[in-house]
Amino acid sequence: MRMKKIIFLLSGVLFLAVNTYAQLSVGGMPMDILGTKSTSSNKKVELVVPEESLNRAMKSNESRDELKPFVFALSIPVSFTPENSGDWYYYDDYNVWQLAIHSEGAKSINLIFDNFHIPDGARLFLFSEDKEDILGAFTSSNNKDSRVFATSPVVGENLIIQYEEPVNAEFSGELSIKSVNHDFIGIKAAGTGLERSPLGSSGSCNVNVNCEYLNEYDLEANSVCRILVNGTELCTGALVNNTSQDGTPYVYTANHCITTGSDALESVFVFNYESPYCGDVDGDTNHSISGSMLRASVVGLDFSLVELSEIPPQYFRPYYLGWNNSMDEIPSSTISIHHPNGDMKKMALDFDPPVIDSSTSGYTADAFLKVREWDEGTTEGGSSGAPLINQDMQLVGQLHGGSATCEIPINDYFSRFSMAWGYYDRSSLSLHSWLDPTGSGAQTLEGLELYQDESRCGVFTNFKDDDIHSEMLINDGDYSGYWGGTNDYGFEGFAEYFDFNSDCEIHGVSIGVAEIIQQNIYSGSTIRIGVYEGDNFPNSNLYSQDYRLADIDEGVMNYFEFDQVVNTSGDFYITYSLVNLNENDAFAVYLANRTDTINSFLIKDGLEWYSYQEKTGFEEGTSALIEVLLCNYDGELTTPQLKSYRNEFAFFPNPLRSGEKLTIKFDEVIRPKLVEVYDIMGRKYKVSFTQVGEKKIELDFDNANPGIYFVSIIGEEREQVYSLKISYMGY
Repeated sequence: MRMKKIIFLLSGVLFLAVNTYAQLSVGGMPMDILGTKSTSSNKKVELVVPEESLNRAMKSNESRDELKPFVFALSIPVSFTPENSGDWYYYDDYNVWQLAIHSEGAKSINLIFDNFHIPDGARLFLFSEDKEDILGAFTSSNNKDSRVFATSPVVGENLIIQYEEPVNAEFSGELSIKSVNHDFIGIKAAGTGLERSPLGSSGSCNVNVNCEYLNEYDLEANSVCRILVNGTELCTGALVNNTSQDGTPYVYTANHCITTGSDALESVFVFNYESPYCGDVDGDTNHSISGSMLRASVVGLDFSLVELSEIPPQYFRPYYLGWNNSMDEIPSSTISIHHPNGDMKKMALDFDPPVIDSSTSGYTADAFLKVREWDEGTTEGGSSGAPLINQDMQLVGQLHGGSATCEIPINDYFSRFSMAWGYYDRSSLSLHSWLDPTGSGAQTLEGLELYQDESRCGVFTNFKDDDIHSEMLINDGDYSGYWGGTNDYGFEGFAEYFDFNSDCEIHGVSIGVAEIIQQNIYSGSTIRIGVYEGDNFPNSNLYSQDYRLADIDEGVMNYFEFDQVVNTSGDFYITYSLVNLNENDAFAVYLANRTDTINSFLIKDGLEWYSYQEKTGFEEGTSALIEVLLCNYDGELTTPQLKSYRNEFAFFPNPLRSGEKLTIKFDEVIRPKLVEVYDIMGRKYKVSFTQVGEKKIELDFDNANPGIYFVSIIGEEREQVYSLKISYMGY
């Protein structure tokens, strides 16, 4: 249909706002009003970021005192509305407003609307100029009584805002943007090839919450969220239970994170931002809720309690922490779950009792529990507000601040939950009015799984702690591509086998997408995800659903929610295949780069299914980085115990420092056929190696960045496969 530019201004019509569905969006694609390669970028609003203000903000994390929020963006005050900015178009019975914003050097941009109120049928999208990163559609279900709406970030220095309103809408929408927030850190860069700074930026001593040996804390980990405060700072908070056990979504955090009612309204709460296993693969940040109401807050005790604008839905797997408000009981041990430097969810553990102590002047005396030294992990900027949990899995405090680092993990201070409970009587200054609405006088309360029995959900993957995620390139003569995606062989499908020993319901899957290249996002290319049963291979389809490739980010976990619940009986397969892919498009899923024969991954060639070993000729097995959301289950996921082996070798020094070479000594003669080095994100590094004897090689890491690395060595003999993990200090 021919497009026609129109002159049309939104009128301010009063209308009752409906209750919010928060940051949750309905998906979809923005209308292609100017063609796939164009936007209204000819008329971008150029924002000027004062260099002095930007430099001051960038240095704020270095100069900050012992409080631990993490500043990632500079706020730019604006007053953008459809009346004073952008252009209007008429397209297919819609009036479409589009505004392009450019903020030089921004790694991502997020917005805060001080007026968001749109009619049924209208849609709002935010997207990057190349449309690689799209948020929305946001609809009338996102309307709130406050009319404030804070958004998650969109990658890059160019942001397009597109509002689509039906010509016969019941009323004219109202939109007003009060601030554009310029990200100078890079908290989101999925799908762009840019490095997203918080991923892996926290100290190397931090431990992912999904490491297998931390499984006993799975429920408590589900309570914790990353908080984007005012679009500029990152903190941590946790859902907390109340004696009515009604699922009221209270989040407990630090007062120096959320101080005012405005802070609460303008915050975004991100759940389940975590790696699916012990290694670092970037998590999905789409499980977010925008806005909250401040219920109680005290500066001197450094706590705030807010109520989210929406109860987290079932697929968030929300857990509400239980608590202990005893003034006299000191925990025998503690853990804290948090987002250091805004990174994925981590855990710190102290096996000794904390002590009651005072923080700096200005805070109430003896209002804090001091962790004298972490036995594992630490806290950092962005950890502020993180829960302190005792040996009985009860909330006893939240992170105020401290001096702990990976090098010296000592002296972290947590505001005492017992002091926040009733030190002051007024409901706006204490927790008891909100967390004990029944007036029970309880000193302890168990945690709450909001969705239980048939609604109880968990996530499961075949990846193990010592797996290394990789794109798994094919390099075989005339053939190339990916063993888990597009390639010259033309494989038609892929499957991951889940050995589950009970009936369950599958609500969706998350897939770690390593690579996606799409020439035209409007081409209709899709990924088809299926659930199958079968004795040895997928042969009985239970369900299939298509998803647009344009909605998928690369380098991260992507969650695909099913339109209906899929009931399974025992083991099952998750399959994926590509539909209507265009020439020069590419797609790959992360696979486990293993040195043993454990395998759960299958490849479909023509009409037949083959195990990974059968198709590749390799003896090593693999798994696809697929995480399944299961509900109403009563069994456990097991990994097929196939033959495995380990070759004997030694390597030193570890940790490795600049100027030193990594020496690897083998118990047998070796001629390396392939030496590969990956960082903890699965990115391949070029590292030179030298063979200095029949049983010894040396690797030079001097051009690498400090961090954790995985080395894979394959000798000319097929059984010669070695894998090791080192820490390169770089100094």
